[in-house]
Amino acid sequence: MTLNSHTQNLLNHLQQLMLVNEDEIFQRGIAQATTERIIDLRRRAGQLSELYQDVSNLEVLVNKGVSADDHTLYTDLLEWRAIQNELENLTHFLEMV
Repeated sequence: MTLNSHTQNLLNHLQQLMLVNEDEIFQRGIAQATTERIIDLRRRAGQLSELYQDVSNLEVLVNKGVSADDHTLYTDLLEWRAIQNELENLTHFLEMV
């Protein structure tokens, strides 16, 4: 990986302060970024849960029919499914970090 000079200087300084190697710093950064994404996704899933209680309830509403003028239900269902999938993948990934 190529780092710009400012980032490399910060990395060198941090390594001296914390007495950790580059790999550990990168792993911690990856874990932190992953955790932040999981938090954001869970927050959005919570908002959807407040609206529809459960993804299966939303599926029932979509199956009853979506208005030609308002695709909110369908969009929310797609988003919720995507969130579930990404949460599963990120949680598995975080276990490996």
